[in-house]
Amino acid sequence: MSQLAVADQDGAATAPAAPARPSVVSLSRITKSFGPTLANAGIDLSVSAGDVIGLVGGNGAGKSTLMRILCGAMWPTLGSISFAGEALDFTGYDTNEAQRRGIRMVHQELSLCANLSVAENFFLETPGEAASRPGWRALYRTRARAALDAVFPGNGIDADAEVGHLSIAERQMVEIARAAATPRVKLIVLDEPTSSLDLDRSKQLRAFVRERAEAGLAFIFISHKLQEIIDIATEIVVLRNGRTAWQGKVADASIAGLVQLMGGDANPVHQHSVAAASSKDVLVRLSGTLTAELGRDIDIVRGEIIGLAGLEGSGQKELLHAIFGTGHRHDAAVERRAEASFIAGDRQKEGVFPLWSVLSNISIGALARRPALGLVSERANRDTASSAAGKLRLDDKRFQSNITELSGGNQQKALVARALVTDAPIILLDDPTRGVDIATKQDFYRHCNEIARGGRTLVWHTTEDAELLACDRVLVFAGGRIVRELVGEAITESAIVGASFTQPTDKLADAGPRAATAAGLARRLVNAAPFIGLAAVLGIMISANPAVASIFGLDLLLMPALSLVLVTAAQMFIVGGSEIDLGVGAFAGLVSVLSATLLYDQPWLGPLALVAALAAYAGLGGLIQARKIPAIVVTLGASFIWVGIGYALQPTPGGASPDWLTALFGWSVGFMPTSIILMAAVALIVLVIDRLPLGVVLRGFGNNPIAMIRSGWSPTRYALVRYLIAGLFAGAAGLSLTAINTASDINSGNSFTLLSVAAVVMGGCSLLGGIISPVGAIAGAVTLSLIGALLGTLSVSSDYNAATQGLILIALLTLRSLTADRRSEQ
Repeated sequence: MSQLAVADQDGAATAPAAPARPSVVSLSRITKSFGPTLANAGIDLSVSAGDVIGLVGGNGAGKSTLMRILCGAMWPTLGSISFAGEALDFTGYDTNEAQRRGIRMVHQELSLCANLSVAENFFLETPGEAASRPGWRALYRTRARAALDAVFPGNGIDADAEVGHLSIAERQMVEIARAAATPRVKLIVLDEPTSSLDLDRSKQLRAFVRERAEAGLAFIFISHKLQEIIDIATEIVVLRNGRTAWQGKVADASIAGLVQLMGGDANPVHQHSVAAASSKDVLVRLSGTLTAELGRDIDIVRGEIIGLAGLEGSGQKELLHAIFGTGHRHDAAVERRAEASFIAGDRQKEGVFPLWSVLSNISIGALARRPALGLVSERANRDTASSAAGKLRLDDKRFQSNITELSGGNQQKALVARALVTDAPIILLDDPTRGVDIATKQDFYRHCNEIARGGRTLVWHTTEDAELLACDRVLVFAGGRIVRELVGEAITESAIVGASFTQPTDKLADAGPRAATAAGLARRLVNAAPFIGLAAVLGIMISANPAVASIFGLDLLLMPALSLVLVTAAQMFIVGGSEIDLGVGAFAGLVSVLSATLLYDQPWLGPLALVAALAAYAGLGGLIQARKIPAIVVTLGASFIWVGIGYALQPTPGGASPDWLTALFGWSVGFMPTSIILMAAVALIVLVIDRLPLGVVLRGFGNNPIAMIRSGWSPTRYALVRYLIAGLFAGAAGLSLTAINTASDINSGNSFTLLSVAAVVMGGCSLLGGIISPVGAIAGAVTLSLIGALLGTLSVSSDYNAATQGLILIALLTLRSLTADRRSEQ
């Protein structure tokens, strides 16, 4: 057969058929219902190697549900899935199976752990190579750098940087590059991948997608930026109301046609008239170094729509926060003369209340401005919220749903509605249409015009330059200052882009670095506070009694602190998982009783009892995960069980320490206090665990459990591991109590529970989870345990012991909050 042409039955020459591309995955008749609501209804979707499928539809059209089913995060009500023609039962299909078959998804709500480095986040996605390589961090650091450079050349992102310190755009770049770097990946789902990227980064991503598609990698590209879909897709699928509205080749599609298929209006909304604005009715005044480039102040008056433009991170977000009165303030004066409401750009971090309903998330904006003791009417809240939600096409039938059950775009609608239900004269918008479909955007633009005509002012930061054409004035930022003011017809995309690259003069250029240096020094001093405090306590006691500085004196002083150090290590792992154990001290007391009774009297039964106690303690983690009961409730209940068992075994203090146990904590090397060696060993063990891949996983769950689950990690398994590790440290604390005191008392560990919480907080751990500080926490524990001895040295009554510990903790927390590094908030 000729390679050039094939003759059909009529003799006409036709081009040779292109070789069939291998199928990657096929979904057939996918139907998913949530009660009476059909999120998906009989959808077919087939993906072959090299396909770039543009998936579009309004918010709530069923895109997210369909992709969750494809990625194994959700089972359909009806339907089937097959890989390369091989059918697979959904009952055996989950996130791990999807990933094993080469499917990765970049979620619209980014699935990164902000407390971990870029390289550590790459490890979480593909952990297979870490276990057998001592230099695993270097491996993932290299992989992260190569992946970022491949997708986004010149990105400038440090692989060792903590993700929480990156901008939203940089985080999005990291997650995209992480998915692309996954070995043996066959299909990548990109959900709104350019929502936070500027034009250049968007072009880089699309160029990468084209290149990899030619090599056989398949993509599903979900975006409300229809021009990007037309530019990158080979095939387009339009969903509407959970059904396939249209499917075809990109050559047969147009932006206007797609908008109509989605239920929108192809005609965009542009500027409104600001004739009603009065120059005397100034709501915000900007001055000082912020406007130094212009040589004059800027007044924002009633009825205006003011756009904030410039390269990412040039100061737009900081101005919004400064106007609102939170976060960083400029060194220039930012004067606000009326109340303001705020629409956050990072909805997961600054926007939604994840435990609340949609209605509660919307109505809180209006409730915040009512009298504190006023009555709350759900009917009034619903009526108020329905008006704003209706204008944004947010279905009021979803008002009682949890906010997290909505798609990302609908969550954004709820945040916009929250700001609109207030009567604040100023509305601050931080990229409010990110992840919102085009029909809703047009409704939003119209509503903004209505608001402005009604005499309210909007200050609008957006990452889409085309949206700025709807503004009356645009303030262009560069280097943290306003470098250009565009008005009326001067507002064009080319003018905005050109002004964004203006280099500000170096007036007061050193002020920023000096302030940053001073802030960094203050943070380092606060982080060192536990060590400074410990050194101060020891210094005072040694100056009062030089014998304290001897090996015997230090051991006598510090050995009783060892038990609290061990309990603190246990609590630190629980706190690292964003939980608190209110029974850890009681558990240490129970282990002390077991070691002084059963372990002493019945050496064969004692070890079994200790293993059983440890298993029961570890089981708390599984119970918390399986039943979704708050850890604080489970551990408080467990504390009563530990104490009850202890009293049953030993109603009054007594018992005796086994000789081997006493020797375990009573040895001496002669040249260094045994207590310091033991504490250093505890710190080293905790540090090693934290630096292992296991430690990274545990901290990941403490920061972002949803992201960990999306990456295929088991929350139950690692909850058991977390509590097992904590139980080992708490058990060691109980053994130390018996060895040091040569007897046991079930109440001996009672005070350790709250002291351990105080110690981990003093040491720099975060009660929100994900951040631990082993050495700092241990220093905090030792400091707290020495307060009583310090007061005795100063001839102060021990009655002030608890009060002094509390004052130290509050003072340190206050200093830490004042010097906190807030880069991740920007």
